[in-house]
Amino acid sequence: MPSFLAKSFETLKIATGQQTEESARRLPFKLDPPKKQSYVQYYGYEVCPYWLIAFAEEHCPEELPDQNAEDYQDVAVMRAYKRISAWSGIHTLEMQDCFNPPKGGTVPPEWFASIFYDDIQPEGVDIVNVLIVCSDQEEKFQGRPSQVHIDFMTKLIGHGPRWWVSCGYADW
Repeated sequence: MPSFLAKSFETLKIATGQQTEESARRLPFKLDPPKKQSYVQYYGYEVCPYWLIAFAEEHCPEELPDQNAEDYQDVAVMRAYKRISAWSGIHTLEMQDCFNPPKGGTVPPEWFASIFYDDIQPEGVDIVNVLIVCSDQEEKFQGRPSQVHIDFMTKLIGHGPRWWVSCGYADW
């Protein structure tokens, strides 16, 4: 046994503070930014509010109010969001409503107009809830999480992220 310990100590490498800091700072996952538009584009995971509620009921039921409480669904969605952020280690995680454009990928202008004008009600407007890991805005894009974080989120949610179109303009 002493020879085993001796060999173990010989191979033991003490990490310096600088080495530890470097390994703790993981590189952002590789991602090409989308073509710039007049609106913010978010990269993240579509999640149905009912999926978030079920997630909260399964993983943090003790933090939820009585199911008959008026704010039950809102609280459950927020608890799920906070739990997912904590578990994934993505502390910059956000939640946004985004347009889900038709297969062509372009959001029709009347969809944007419907946000600002009550009298414009185009058919087929599809808005989804998205857990955002970064956006096309420079600071948020540079601050995107590591591949390890993305892999965890993808496994947890059950599908990969993609680019989404915000329900507002970049100048807001």
